[in-house]
Amino acid sequence: MMRGAAFALLLLGACDALPRDPAGTSTRIERNRIFTVALADPAIRSAPQVGRLVEEIERRTKARAQWRSGSGEPLFQQLDEGRIDLVIGRFTADSPWAADVAFAPALSTSGTRDAPIKLKAAMRNGENRWIMTVERASRAISQEARDQ
Repeated sequence: MMRGAAFALLLLGACDALPRDPAGTSTRIERNRIFTVALADPAIRSAPQVGRLVEEIERRTKARAQWRSGSGEPLFQQLDEGRIDLVIGRFTADSPWAADVAFAPALSTSGTRDAPIKLKAAMRNGENRWIMTVERASRAISQEARDQ
């Protein structure tokens, strides 16, 4: 009985570290209080959902967004290398990046019913704790928009 209780306490203590970021994205953001953001399309900078998402992530992480410029392929290469934490853009369902990044829930949708274009954030694959933080922030922003 005592061994079972000790094992349960050990497991409970390990839960704080889950989910994990193998490359340490969340830990680095917590330590440095900065995360890097880039826009796949500079024209979306004025989209209200973009600003609200970044502010929500800042609130949740107690970190400040540091904006990077760039576009297209180089941004996703930097995301894959961990030099950028978040790329926000408009993506189609058949985006060539879909297999290489983790997408957060859509903040908004435009385009046609047959070919929707979704405004959403992309994160480095496998950084599950960071992905979960951004997904929760995205859902909060999406819910806020539906409630208005």
